[in-house]
Amino acid sequence: MRIEHERLPSFGETFTAAAMQAVRVKAGRGASSLPGTEARATLSADPEKHADFVHLVGDTVTDHLHPGYVHALGFPLTMSLLVQKDFPLPLLGMLHLTNRVTQSRGIELGETMELIASVENPRAHYAGTLIDSIVRVMVDGEEVMVDTAGYLVRGSDLGGPRPERPDREEFEPGRATAVWSLSGDTGRRYAKVSGDGNPIHLSKVTAKPFGFDKPIVHGMYSASRAYSATGKGNDGPRDWFVEFEAPISLPGKVQFATTMVDGKAEYVGWRAARGEKPARRHFTGWVE
Repeated sequence: MRIEHERLPSFGETFTAAAMQAVRVKAGRGASSLPGTEARATLSADPEKHADFVHLVGDTVTDHLHPGYVHALGFPLTMSLLVQKDFPLPLLGMLHLTNRVTQSRGIELGETMELIASVENPRAHYAGTLIDSIVRVMVDGEEVMVDTAGYLVRGSDLGGPRPERPDREEFEPGRATAVWSLSGDTGRRYAKVSGDGNPIHLSKVTAKPFGFDKPIVHGMYSASRAYSATGKGNDGPRDWFVEFEAPISLPGKVQFATTMVDGKAEYVGWRAARGEKPARRHFTGWVE
């Protein structure tokens, strides 16, 4: 089945549906598969909104779209699938663990894009089930970008028997090449330019019901800012990967380092050690 959207659903619409879904869905109990539904929309990027996004994540506006912004455009389609009545896993509480974007070419500002979203590939994780939300971007019938976000649904056995938890890798930070000073309103500013109004990003009051004492950023804000810092540009082709570990509490500082190895830009962001607390990695990834 395919859901056709004449306009992208707002975050408020899908979040309200997610709250209702949370009442009836308990971690996919009794479910054996995903429904296989797709969501589709045709759109062009708004130049002013794109420019606001690019400036927030520390990049320069060019004739090509920042891949993090294209992810933001496709996110409402994914949300619309995750809150369908026949979707067996709860949206609230899903944790964004990885993201990979492959582009065969850059997408020019003003090009009409056909976005097709799906949710696939349930598999076991030691803490539950991993799923992939995939957004394919077509221009004039040509697939130019595939955006794959890996989400963890804690407590779900839909993906099969869970493996043992692997040993935790010790993290030894190197020398930072930059320090990000993030103000307390960083999550609200990101919500404004991306449309991602997740309450955990907005304020202490809205983050508290989800188990956070402070608002956090986790996911595509830090990933997009890291991508910009590599200087790889937005004209593609590109292969961009990020893995998220610990969220970033706001306000806060992130130590950031990027290195170039055989044309591949690798990066890592972490919280510096505090007293007896060791340094903690927020994210790591690469672009080539």
